[in-house]
Order: sequence, then structure tokens, then C-alpha cells
Amino acid sequence: MTQHYFIGISVGGTTPILELSEHFRTKYQLAERYKVIPHDEDLHITMRYIGKLEEDHMHLLTSSLQNIADDHSCFSTSITGLSFFGSPTGPRVVYLSVEAVGMMRHMQKKISKHTESLLELQKENRFVPHITIAKKRKTAEKMQIVKEAVSPLKLEITGFSLFKIHPNERPSYEEIAFFPLKKS
Repeated sequence: MTQHYFIGISVGGTTPILELSEHFRTKYQLAERYKVIPHDEDLHITMRYIGKLEEDHMHLLTSSLQNIADDHSCFSTSITGLSFFGSPTGPRVVYLSVEAVGMMRHMQKKISKHTESLLELQKENRFVPHITIAKKRKTAEKMQIVKEAVSPLKLEITGFSLFKIHPNERPSYEEIAFFPLKKS
């Protein structure tokens, strides 16, 4: 089976995020309505989906990602609420909104630009920082999910990771490499 990869910021070990995620999953009965409820350890902000990655590209990719990390300092952002992709009566994806601070946008653009060039990936222009808490509807029943704001929940970003995807395992994401950002 071909292995797929992505670059992301893990937030799975953060208790307040896990509590907020569980609150919304319970409130909207997401486990009953969605096929995929990410494992707590799999919660993350995707910086760039890669897909298939040839083994001979791994060293070049990790070297490039380390250079990007070396050029960026740690920063903070906030989780600001609940949102979704798709219709409120049946969204494709339900997620925690993450404030798109300038440092995050800049780092994501560099990651995308370098990986697209290095791995000959299709260009991605849209970046909506988010933490998926449910995806892939398993019911056609109408629901009413409301975009909700919460008191900003501060999130310290100290680095990003390259993850390998194991779709039939829980947790599903294996960290292959961590790229620490410079301490301010």
C-alpha cells in the first residue's frame, strides 16, 4: 500500500483543546453523524497535504522543512470557535477555528511553496487554519450546526511535523520528523 503524508502542527496533547473538541462533539452528536471522529492524539492543524511521497524525496523534503523551521520563531495563535465546511444542515467537515495569525500564514506559504516545487505538487492557494473534529457524514438527516465563537483559547506553536498516515489504525498519524521553530 502506498503511504501518504502531510505536514502539520500537532495539538493532540493539549487538554483544553481536547475538552473543547469533546464539548462540541457531544453537543452536536457528531459521533453518531460522522464516519470519522479523529483520535485525540491525531488533532492537528494541516499546513500542507502531500499525498504519496517517494522514499528518495524524503531526505530532500526533511532538509527543506528544517530550513523553513530555522527561519521561523515560535509564535502563538488562538482557537476562536466552532465552524465547518459545507452546509450547516450537513457539513462535510466540522472543525475548531484557528486564528490565522501572520506568522502562521507566512510559514504555511513557505511550506507550500517549497513542497510544491520539490515534490511537483499541484499549487494550493487556500489556507484555512483549523482542527478537524468530525468528517465524512454517515447520515443524510438534516442537522443544524451553528458557527460559534468561544473565548480565545491560546495555543503556543513551537514547531511542525511531517506525518505518515495509517488510515486503518487509531491513532492514524505517525510523526516521522519534528521541526522545532527558533525560540524567541
